[in-house]
Amino acid sequence: MDIQIVYEAPKAQDFISLRLRAGMNNKDLERSRIALKNSLFIVSLYDKEKLIGFGRVVGDGGITYVVSDIMVDGEYRRRGYAEQIMQAIDRYFEENTHEDSYICLIANCPADLLYNKHRFEYLPDNRCGMLRNQSKEHL
Repeated sequence: MDIQIVYEAPKAQDFISLRLRAGMNNKDLERSRIALKNSLFIVSLYDKEKLIGFGRVVGDGGITYVVSDIMVDGEYRRRGYAEQIMQAIDRYFEENTHEDSYICLIANCPADLLYNKHRFEYLPDNRCGMLRNQSKEHL
């Protein structure tokens, strides 16, 4: 296996295919193109031409940064590829953020164990994380 690390966006179709192979949900093709284009930082892992790992940082590039879409193809798990993705993201943060930058992510368990190794901590008791409910039922 010859795994290549590339710091650019994959094709949207490959991004969606990897999401499904990684056990994540499907996304719209055009919205995926927009999302990839508007990312601050991207790391893609390839086995020859096949996208097998991915991670990105989104945000405003000044204060707020969000780690998003960390994923590895199910057939390639437990080989340290998620760790490589996070190390690349750590380097990006070291070079592009400041002590007062707001850097966050929402993790699925047990992925929180990976993120904990990369300086992400659970919120203190006086803070809470929230997600906006996008269901049409709440309109």
